[in-house]
Amino acid sequence: MGKKQNRKTGNSKTQSASPPPKERSSSPATEQSWMENDFDELREEGFRRSNYSELREDIQTKGKEVENFEKNLEECITRISNTEKCLKELMELKTKTRELREECRSLRSRCDQLEERVSAMEDEMNEMKREGKFREKRIKRNEQTLQEIWDYVKRPNLRLIGVPESDVENGTKLENTLQDIIQENFPNLARQANVQIQEIQRTPQRYSSRRATPRHIIVRFTKVEMKEKMLRAAREKGRVTLKGKPIRLTADLLAETLQARREWGPIFNILKGKNFQPRISYPAKLSFISEGEIKYFIDKQMLRDFVTTRPALKELLKEALNMERNNRYQLLQNHAKM
Repeated sequence: MGKKQNRKTGNSKTQSASPPPKERSSSPATEQSWMENDFDELREEGFRRSNYSELREDIQTKGKEVENFEKNLEECITRISNTEKCLKELMELKTKTRELREECRSLRSRCDQLEERVSAMEDEMNEMKREGKFREKRIKRNEQTLQEIWDYVKRPNLRLIGVPESDVENGTKLENTLQDIIQENFPNLARQANVQIQEIQRTPQRYSSRRATPRHIIVRFTKVEMKEKMLRAAREKGRVTLKGKPIRLTADLLAETLQARREWGPIFNILKGKNFQPRISYPAKLSFISEGEIKYFIDKQMLRDFVTTRPALKELLKEALNMERNNRYQLLQNHAKM
């Protein structure tokens, strides 16, 4: 710029120093000098215009760059703000995570304590189950022992069923009724044996006019053999009467023992049909001859275990044993529904 100004100053001085056009000489050297000065002036004016245009474009470009920079700066500020928010959220999340971790540790500790308690309770329950099973076995054993004692106590007893009742009865009259039964049905037994009675009475002892059938008579002999002889004679005779009316003679058994004897019935009939010579001995034992030997069974499970080694006998008794199991299963189902 300084050169241009100096050049301009020099040109102005030259113009001021040069004479008017009319005074100029028309020599070739003078015309050449004049043309060079005019060209310099034109060139300086064109340079000024082009430089201004470039400067304006440059300013516009810089303005756009500034605008873009401002936009980028705003975006950066927004991103920084979002980043700060995210960082804050991350810090909060970290805090919550730490709290959750502490809660998880606490819960894990509680779970461990609960597992220990549950394990202790399971051990107690298992111990209670073992004690319960042992108690059940002991109760069952006591019941069996009590049943055996009662069966032993009742073994000399004979039960008379269907004997009509009279208005006035006492022990002597009931003894006379028994003698009449023996004389009418077992005259040989009356002559051979001396019938000794320890006790005789109606059961239940209290009379009720609402009963449709006469009360049973319980006869207790001094010896078991007398009862067995009368039952054997009754089985041989088939029909026992009193003054022409039918009556029944049976052993005086507990309800459980009587039920156990009845459950042997189907098996007894099958074995009897195949000539195994079965017997139901006191109180409720089944016996029969197998391979030349007398086998005794106190319950069905004992018989099941025995027939597993006898295929032919197992096939013969399969339906009877399964029927008994099915009946028991049906009873359990009915009990569960109730």
